[in-house]
Amino acid sequence: MKHKAMQLEFEGQTHSIDANTLVNILIHYQSVVTEANKQLSGGAREVTLKVNALKQGSFVVDVSVAQNIVEQLFSKEAVEYVAALCCVVGGVYQLYKHFKGRPVKTKEEKKNADTILKFGDNVNITINTYNQQIVRQAVSKSMETANDDPSVEGFTVKGDGGEKCAEFERREFEDYIYDGFDTEDAVPEERIEEEITTLVIVGLNFERGSRWQFMYNGFKISMIVKDDALMQKIDEGERFGKGDAIKVKLRRVQRYNKDYRAYENKSYRIVEFIEHIIPQKTLNLFDEK
Repeated sequence: MKHKAMQLEFEGQTHSIDANTLVNILIHYQSVVTEANKQLSGGAREVTLKVNALKQGSFVVDVSVAQNIVEQLFSKEAVEYVAALCCVVGGVYQLYKHFKGRPVKTKEEKKNADTILKFGDNVNITINTYNQQIVRQAVSKSMETANDDPSVEGFTVKGDGGEKCAEFERREFEDYIYDGFDTEDAVPEERIEEEITTLVIVGLNFERGSRWQFMYNGFKISMIVKDDALMQKIDEGERFGKGDAIKVKLRRVQRYNKDYRAYENKSYRIVEFIEHIIPQKTLNLFDEK
């Protein structure tokens, strides 16, 4: 499925742009989209970027999001997901414009971020996406690439409707090249861990968005099954029951507890479904033959 998503617009006096500049900025933009997709879908969606068209005067690249999912083309759910992804990507550039590459950490900064974001409801996902170093490094390198090309006088990220998410002028490029990654706190407030593990189902509900309970490493955990890889398998017709085990790639969001100087698990998400393990029935020695 192809769906128009965002626009990157390069301002200049000519109708062309250096190929290296274009390729480098598209690569960095791809990094932002990829991380936004990970944060938003938990691995259940697969997206790629396509360059659609060029516009004379200013150099415009229309970017499409191609989804490889087992759904009816142009389904409401797919269209809504593309719109949400665009909002997150646009919001990342908005935050970068305001914070100039610095991570959003304090409650006051998060409150400001909530005020800045104008596109969509996924505020926490947008902030988490922006806070990833790989994302902020990608935007910073885009600014550096644009600054090194004298023909680029401006760089704008636009949404599907043509609205400006963030606009950068040549005189500002150097200000938006962030070089503070090495000085950021060694212990981030939040981190994401992923592992291959086996979960045993102890409580389940097939309504989308409901909570399931699992046994994980000897204790019970719960998570919302909404749009992750497990719900995708259910949509494809896989049947699950209590006592079944599933081998998955599990994502744990952990928050640093300053009092205990340790990370605490705050949320869980299944990002990849590997295997459905159905337990064998116990043989009853007193069954009649």
